[in-house]
Amino acid sequence: MAMLVFVIIMLASLGLALLARRGAITNSMDDMMKASGSFGPFLLFFISVGEIYTVGTLLGAPGSIYSKGANYGVWFFGYILLAYVVGYFLNPAVWRMGQLAKAVTVADIIGWRFNSKTLQILVAVIGIVFYIPSIQFQITGMGIVFHYLDIGIGFESAAILGAVVAFAYISLAGIRASAYVSVLKDALLIMAVVVIGVAAANAMPGGAEGIFRMVSAKMPEMLTVTTEPITAGATFTISTILFQMLGFYLSPPNLQATMSSENAKNLRRNAILMPLYMIMFPFLIIAAYYSLVAIPGLEKADYALLAVAVKLLPGWMVGLLAGGAALTAILFMAVAALSISGLFSKNILAIVKPDFSENQLVWGARVMMAASLTLGVLLAIYSPNLVANLLAMGYFGFTQTVVAIMFGFFWKGSTKWGIFAGLLAGVGSLFLMTSVPYGLNKGCVALVINLVVAIIVSLLTKQDSEVIKRFEAYRTTKLKTTLVEDINQ
Repeated sequence: MAMLVFVIIMLASLGLALLARRGAITNSMDDMMKASGSFGPFLLFFISVGEIYTVGTLLGAPGSIYSKGANYGVWFFGYILLAYVVGYFLNPAVWRMGQLAKAVTVADIIGWRFNSKTLQILVAVIGIVFYIPSIQFQITGMGIVFHYLDIGIGFESAAILGAVVAFAYISLAGIRASAYVSVLKDALLIMAVVVIGVAAANAMPGGAEGIFRMVSAKMPEMLTVTTEPITAGATFTISTILFQMLGFYLSPPNLQATMSSENAKNLRRNAILMPLYMIMFPFLIIAAYYSLVAIPGLEKADYALLAVAVKLLPGWMVGLLAGGAALTAILFMAVAALSISGLFSKNILAIVKPDFSENQLVWGARVMMAASLTLGVLLAIYSPNLVANLLAMGYFGFTQTVVAIMFGFFWKGSTKWGIFAGLLAGVGSLFLMTSVPYGLNKGCVALVINLVVAIIVSLLTKQDSEVIKRFEAYRTTKLKTTLVEDINQ
């Protein structure tokens, strides 16, 4: 029964991807990458949360609580809620500059603002190199789900299936397909998590309160947040929260979602509504603590939620969970591969081969998409132990663009040489640092190096007139857009 439900969900998702093809312009980079900026508030919301809550949420959130207790909540809720505040101000600004630059990638925006093709290429290379590990992570997570739920699909088959379906989504209708399928995915995901949480509460005498009373009696340390300084990781936690808060919306897929919006107002509304999606977390927490007391000694902490599902739910509900989990991974893989392919085709291939037609660039993007998904599958199958370190390094890497983005918005005196040098210094320091002072997050230290170098080099180099014109154009557009929106409100 579980396998049948899973197959039905996969077929339904492909049906939605076909439906999304209506109105899509398949030979247009602009349409493939950002749906020609046509997403209203409904699709924008679902494509945005689709890049935030993935299979890592299903496994990582309960798994972290199972292994580390309440400390997980300090980090996760701290950075995610602060990130929404940053997104409220950052995303409309990114969208406006993207409109001026006629951008389809983040490298377009930065390259346009600083009038530099070299900077475009550097940003594209950073995005490609540092974001491919995220595809491997999703494949690995999906493999864990299938392995534990045992619905008849092995790890290697799941990895290949996920990559093929992800490629099919994007080939059919670009980012539109991911947006349509996200609606189904999120409905299944929330339904499965709520049902598991309710089932866990019902299975314990005293309900949810009974679960926490038992945890308090048997292992009270799992309900306590560590507040000691460096030795217990508080310094690392705080610096990580600040770093991830800044970099959260700068991942290539999140930026693709931002640029797909039809206007800036929708992005602000989206940032306000996004925390509502966290309604599933109380149920994840209940299930995690239930598994801690009712299913102790799991081989891996990541099995916490899955173990509760297998123990308490009927087969068809297990299939529902497997389908929802698979879609979360596949959709993220699809948009990640789309983002990587756009960076390659638009910001490397188009610069190296400026005579390429739009159709040739689209095909170049599809080839890169297939290559990045294939590499993700190979890494997941043959080098699974690399995933944790590569994923952390990936976040460290693409977040270095925050200096370029912020200076592009706010500092008229920043130069392309300063931004270029800062990016090189920040990314290079990630590989050179063997230890970090005061227990700080490595990426946070690299970002400070990036910032300092960018400031110094910008002050020492000459600004060209075109860069100043573009800064003024952005500032003027920002003021006019805000004024018009305020009047309309």
